[in-house]
Amino acid sequence: MWIYGYAGCGKSAIAQTVAEQLEREGRLAASFFFFRGSGDRSGITRFATTIAHQLAQNIPEIASLIEEAARANPGLLSASTSSLINQFERLIYRPIMAMGNSLRSRPVIIALDGVDECEDREEVASFIEEMITFFRTNPLTPLRVVITSRVEDHIHRELHSSSQVRLLNLVKHTSDDDISAALDVAITKGVRGRAMPGDGSWPSRQDKRKLVRHIGGSYIFMTTIVKLLFAPSKQDGLTPMERLPKVLEMKPDFDDLYIEILKPCAHFPFFSEIITTIALAFEPLSITQIAELLDIKTFKVTNVLINLHAIMQIPGDDRSPVTLWHTSLRNFLCTEGRSGPFFASPEHHCCLARGAVKMAASPLNSHSHMYARRFAVAHLSKLAHCSNEGLTPFRTEDHSTVLILDKPVFGGSDCFGGLPALEAACDKRDWKLVRALVNWHANVNIQFRGRASVFGD
Repeated sequence: MWIYGYAGCGKSAIAQTVAEQLEREGRLAASFFFFRGSGDRSGITRFATTIAHQLAQNIPEIASLIEEAARANPGLLSASTSSLINQFERLIYRPIMAMGNSLRSRPVIIALDGVDECEDREEVASFIEEMITFFRTNPLTPLRVVITSRVEDHIHRELHSSSQVRLLNLVKHTSDDDISAALDVAITKGVRGRAMPGDGSWPSRQDKRKLVRHIGGSYIFMTTIVKLLFAPSKQDGLTPMERLPKVLEMKPDFDDLYIEILKPCAHFPFFSEIITTIALAFEPLSITQIAELLDIKTFKVTNVLINLHAIMQIPGDDRSPVTLWHTSLRNFLCTEGRSGPFFASPEHHCCLARGAVKMAASPLNSHSHMYARRFAVAHLSKLAHCSNEGLTPFRTEDHSTVLILDKPVFGGSDCFGGLPALEAACDKRDWKLVRALVNWHANVNIQFRGRASVFGD
């Protein structure tokens, strides 16, 4: 089973509860809780051996089988001399299979929490792929695995498409009781180590009921509220107790919440360009893609996004997509009357179109190459249909970029298909864009297959 959701939506609390319950029932084979930046728990170095050790402790009958495998091949005990897949095959899977019927009526469970926190991403992806293959080949093995993680590409790719994996999306399965329980855990953790009541008297029952109603079943909103409550006092000089009334006044439509989070970050370099790019992009972009489209350094993007983790899912690397915790954020940013100074103006398509045209002709190993090929014309179209018809994506010094418009690199679904921008616009029958491209000096030559009549009124 894969239990997934955004950071802070209760995955670890569920994993811990499941492990404790299984242990009481005598069905816990082992558990492992990954944690980024925490030594052995941030990688796979001791993952398999830790699972094998717990397995031997929790099921004494299996200990001799594991010891026998280790004696036969001592290299299994080190990740430097044996692959993770081989370690699991010899130290975990085979011993459990050898137990046969004694476990078949009550399969044992391995609980793995925070798999997305493991820094060895490729090894994790390979491990999950091989694990699915193993269970497909050996469906009667008396073992089950529960995995909790965020939705990151290398995990989602392997688990989401397998018919053998049961899926549980926590964002879609919530109740007031669940929120209340999670809130208790989060508040207890937030109070710990602070000069404030730690006896459970804060918040009051009435305030807690208000919080639960206010959260409205959204773990995302709950997580954000807790982060705001326990933010360092140096930000606004307030204690969590003083912030609580303000939090309870925030509208459930999240607009006030978004403004509260975005406002302190507005002074960062490229802040507006970065959040507007995220709002206007046609698919989620990675940190590297945002940087390449805006022609800035990746650390400039990271410096902005690390302050927005309460409303965006920021991946642990530069090549996984940055995603919004709630679709209302995009609607908020794209509605001027709601977002005010944070409005994602359609005129920003001017910048995105220029960047996408450049990247469409970039080397294939560019992270933005395929996005640019697929969506450069779409950004140009948005610009052409913008109310400000005087906008042009190309500056006087951009002559070399204008020439890219004539290359067959737009609209293709792979590295080889594609058309010049003018032909791609004609294929879409986007005549306003066709006229705009001519005004932007796209070359109309004898190879152009469009109809000359489109340039008339």
